[in-house]
Amino acid sequence: MEAWQVTTAIILFYCALVVAIGFIAGRVLKRTLEDFYVLGRRAGTIVTFLATAATYHSAFAFLTSVAVFATTGITFWVASSAWTTMAAVFMYLAGTRLMKLGKARGHISPADGLADFYRSELLRVLVAVIMALFIIAYIVVQAVGLGLILDIGSGGAIPYAYGSFILMLVATIYMVLGGLRAAYWTDVLQGVWMYLGIVIAGLLILGRLAPGGLPQVFDQLRTLNPALLVMRWDPIMMLGTIMIYGPGLMLLPHLWIKYYVARDERILKASALGTAIYLSSYYIPAAMIGLAAAVVNAVGMPGVLEKGFISALTAKYGSADAVMAVMITTFLHPTVAGFLLAGAAAAAMSTLDSFLGATSLLLTRDIYQRYVRPNRPESEYVLVSRVLMFVWMLIGWYFAILKPGLIFDITAIAVAGGLQLVPMTLQMVIPRRRIINAKGAVAGFVVGSILVTLFTVQTGKYFGMPVTYHAAVAGLIGLAANVVVTLLVSFLTRPSREEIEVFEEYRKILYS
Repeated sequence: MEAWQVTTAIILFYCALVVAIGFIAGRVLKRTLEDFYVLGRRAGTIVTFLATAATYHSAFAFLTSVAVFATTGITFWVASSAWTTMAAVFMYLAGTRLMKLGKARGHISPADGLADFYRSELLRVLVAVIMALFIIAYIVVQAVGLGLILDIGSGGAIPYAYGSFILMLVATIYMVLGGLRAAYWTDVLQGVWMYLGIVIAGLLILGRLAPGGLPQVFDQLRTLNPALLVMRWDPIMMLGTIMIYGPGLMLLPHLWIKYYVARDERILKASALGTAIYLSSYYIPAAMIGLAAAVVNAVGMPGVLEKGFISALTAKYGSADAVMAVMITTFLHPTVAGFLLAGAAAAAMSTLDSFLGATSLLLTRDIYQRYVRPNRPESEYVLVSRVLMFVWMLIGWYFAILKPGLIFDITAIAVAGGLQLVPMTLQMVIPRRRIINAKGAVAGFVVGSILVTLFTVQTGKYFGMPVTYHAAVAGLIGLAANVVVTLLVSFLTRPSREEIEVFEEYRKILYS
């Protein structure tokens, strides 16, 4: 067998494995939305921890982190250490409260919880629809990552567009077969596989290119490209990335749902601590590969990789995200490369499956079940959820084949949208004193979401905006306006009697 055939065979074996897990999950699935999406709220520490960690890290972690290290340098290391820690702290503090409220009130989606607390069906619809739209950006980047993995892993035998479709279809199939139960089960496998993959890749590639380790790489970069060893982002960009990839990401539906999975608060807290270690340490080997790639990019390796190869990859694929896959296939044995690229696929699929599940949940639970066909058998809602998974998969794949740009920049759009849930969510999990009511929550959320869309580079151009920013900065602009509008409208209006009554019920749940 040729090298690319060995690599591709291992990736396809991995695909068959996760489909089998999905099939088994489907065989034990109860035909209810609660079992389909939150495992009947019975998950233990290992499942909760790995499902959360693997879902948080995606093609973003395995592919774009290496690309950003190679092009931006240690700035990404500093920022990622801050946002992964903040994400885990948010899960520990706010996630446990959301779990407690979810069990007491029967929530299984973000729109469920927020609509219940604010007694607003309008808010339910807005959260479901707006989050489903923002999530498209995250689905797209998983499709991009999966296309790159199979294209490069197969040596071009399976082109980017086809590779993206094949691997997205695999994730959708096991989700359709077993729901988020299948996602949780596969996340255990994927969480271990992707972590081992990045560590092994980092050690092997660094050992091949820089026997002296990271100190040798740093010494080379001081001469070749010292700009990679200093901070490159201004304070606003740094703050923006920490906020959107910290609480912003942890409030997106695919992670919010994870708070409802754990069997008890102790399990969720233990999972949060494990997640902090897993997420932060993951970027160490990613830095090894990215900075080593920057050295190769600066000097070239005749007959192996040309000087400036990152620019060539960007021209071909629309971004530098292919750096990681190229480093693996170029410097490692095909069998090892296959294992590691399967780990990269695991990183993408472990987030893609949860996004497909979360989006179908939002639209099925909060729109279809509520307003289109209420009081129908649960099996009908499960069927609709499965159909919606295929629909969102196809939407994500369509935008992926347009080669939208760097995964880091595209994911930022989705998490900047998630950041707009912060004000009203904090009021829900800290109900000591009411300062936000339903009207304020709706107004602030809508204004913040609109401003993110208008001021983000990739979306603002469609509205003719003269000034646009990276989504991390746009997220801060949206959040600032969101807070002001939320508080102002809440101050000028009065909550309904029903809101006041529910507020007291939430206080009793959390403080009794």
